[in-house]
Amino acid sequence: MKYLCLFICCFLGMAAPLQAQDEIVIEMQGEPSVLPDAPTLWDRDAVQLTKKLRGKTREQVLYAVPIVSDKDRIIPARRGEYALVEYYQGENFRKFLFKAESPQIFVAAAATAADVLAVNKKYGVNIGLSQKAFENFYQDKAQKEENAFLPQEAVLYQLDYTDVNTPKSVKRWFLFEKGNLSQTFETSGTKNAYLEALKRQTEETQKANQQAAAQTQQPQRRAVRKALISGGTEWDRAYLPRVVNPKPMLITPTQTEKSSKK
Repeated sequence: MKYLCLFICCFLGMAAPLQAQDEIVIEMQGEPSVLPDAPTLWDRDAVQLTKKLRGKTREQVLYAVPIVSDKDRIIPARRGEYALVEYYQGENFRKFLFKAESPQIFVAAAATAADVLAVNKKYGVNIGLSQKAFENFYQDKAQKEENAFLPQEAVLYQLDYTDVNTPKSVKRWFLFEKGNLSQTFETSGTKNAYLEALKRQTEETQKANQQAAAQTQQPQRRAVRKALISGGTEWDRAYLPRVVNPKPMLITPTQTEKSSKK
């Protein structure tokens, strides 16, 4: 027991200096680590995005972009289909076109109205463009064409069009309905044929409406009802109503001796 007490006292005596010491602090010095360059949308144009995303699949692009897409759908084309992914931030947009068949490889990017028109022309699609974005981008370059047979909320623009694949200016027409691009006309012939079809449709509708109004305004014929004044067959006397106190509509004048002498 004596040795045990002595050991405890010695241990406490050694532990006391350890408790009095300060805590150990380890300091590390060096340059801060640099995060990898994450793909961004709004500070890159279509050319930069195309270079960065070339060869990527739709799944890889969706995973790499740090925001959720606003639209993701399959759209028709002149030949086949494409997958379209769209991002919006106020008036800004970024559109990515992919092949529809698996693997859905990246095809093209659009960040402006001109990009959209170029993609539409090259791939035979309509990836969507608002009338406001078109007007803001082209401003005085696009000319509005008036036509009495255009439907309500429809606007037709003519533009001297150029892009990377169309260096020489050509006239093209863009039809917007309810604020969005609905049709593109490559030639004046296709544009005029569309307007002529609208004219015929309007004239046929007006003609049909006029015929319907004329039929409504025609007076209705009175129904002819027969009634028996006197005489008649047995069937007439049995089934026809009989006129009481008839007033003859035509009085046959009687010939007198005086009038005959004249």
